[in-house]
Amino acid sequence: MKPYKPNLIFFLIFTLLLSLTTSCSFIPEKKLKTKDFTMMYKAKTAAGYEVANLKLRPVQLSEGQVRQQMRSIIYEEMNLFGKKKPVFSREETNRFARLIAKGLSHSTPNKVVFFQIENPEGTTAGIIFASHRRVNWKFTKIQGGVFSTRSFADWGGTRWRLVPGSSQRFYFVDKALGSVAQENWVTIPLPKNSEKQVQAYQEPEPKQSPRKQRRVQTKRSRKQASAPTTRTKPADT
Repeated sequence: MKPYKPNLIFFLIFTLLLSLTTSCSFIPEKKLKTKDFTMMYKAKTAAGYEVANLKLRPVQLSEGQVRQQMRSIIYEEMNLFGKKKPVFSREETNRFARLIAKGLSHSTPNKVVFFQIENPEGTTAGIIFASHRRVNWKFTKIQGGVFSTRSFADWGGTRWRLVPGSSQRFYFVDKALGSVAQENWVTIPLPKNSEKQVQAYQEPEPKQSPRKQRRVQTKRSRKQASAPTTRTKPADT
């Protein structure tokens, strides 16, 4: 019987490792999909280095609070006749606010909530997450127009930017020449009492062991016993 050649063994090992890696890379994410709405969790590393470096956390927002934020987000087209418009229609806000609120509350520190809405005017897509006591809304598409940092849009395309409202602000990224506003990314303050109480984020105070507590109590009792007692001398009558 002829021994196996080293090249054949190496080929078999390489094929096995490749199959394992491929099977792991195609594990589907949890996804909610309807005819005109898609929502799923994505790794924050897939959202770019700006998001990957942030400390994220789940938050507990009500449907009404999410609806209010969705209604407040405005954008404008960067052309001669561009007007300010709401990113989400009233119908989209009423239909999807509950689902987005639920997605935020069940998120994890290494995930962002991706959403995509289809309507006759085009696709609106982006991610939502909470960081530094603010809700972050970052859009890649609005009404079919892909966000671009170019000074002009491609033929047939549309250039747009968000318009921060009251208490809203752009997210800034540090560049070589200073901080640059991300015009497709706005942050909104979290409402009071909206941060989810997650035990993983709360570091409990260090507790002393029972043995150490007994030592401390024993030392205190010895000090009290050794302390001199002062006696009052009766007054002469």
